Amino acid sequence: MPVTFDATFLVVTVLLTLRLSIVAALLPLISGRTVPVAWRLTLAGVVAAAAAPVIVATLPPGTLILTWETLLAEAGNSTLVGMMVAFVVGIPFAAVRFAGQIIGVQIGFSMVNTIDPQSNMQASVLAQFYYLLAVMIFFALDLHHMLIRVLVETCYVAPLFGDVAVRSGAWYLVGGFGEFFKIGFVIATPVVIVLLLISAAMGFVVKTVPQINILVVGFPIKIAVGLAVMGASLVFFGRIVTDLMTGMETQLYELLSALRA
Repeated sequence: MPVTFDATFLVVTVLLTLRLSIVAALLPLISGRTVPVAWRLTLAGVVAAAAAPVIVATLPPGTLILTWETLLAEAGNSTLVGMMVAFVVGIPFAAVRFAGQIIGVQIGFSMVNTIDPQSNMQASVLAQFYYLLAVMIFFALDLHHMLIRVLVETCYVAPLFGDVAVRSGAWYLVGGFGEFFKIGFVIATPVVIVLLLISAAMGFVVKTVPQINILVVGFPIKIAVGLAVMGASLVFFGRIVTDLMTGMETQLYELLSALRA
């Protein structure tokens, strides 16, 4: 009895794994060095194998002609689509890190940066604090399930072995890149404004009582006031980050619309 083997399922699974592994490599919390690469690849492979039968059914009927040129082109498209999705997902987390860096510089914590074991780079304590809060909100809202659904739907909008409007997607990301700085400044605004007023008040004190060493006196004052305002503004931070996270799905679908050839 002859045995036939259809390589379509295997090829689709591998290409989906490539697309998903790009996002898994940049997804918050599991993108650090503390999570083994093999674990992330396994996660991407399991999700790809589960979605592969549905994607195979959407392929045009007939024999799929696989050549090295076709496979390389599709691998490049899958990599680009995965990077674009990861970029949109990473904007809120990069924005809160940026806000933490600004607040750290204003308070004076930029001198006490620590080594982040996940990225093996220096990171501000406050930036890491904001980042971990954003990660908790991300998973508390079950947005990782939404992300998996959007990744599967990319195979309908940007189908395997099909055309992808990479240029339109890139222009959409350029427009979204400006939001990164805007969001960071909005989150850091309460602390920055209060510390600016504190600095102005200390300037008046220096002019009035020049004998006071304002550097020695002002440094703990700025730390205490900055941390107090930062703690009081966590409600404001939670609302902004929640709105960003809930709006992530809309941004991802707008990206998919831009990628539609």
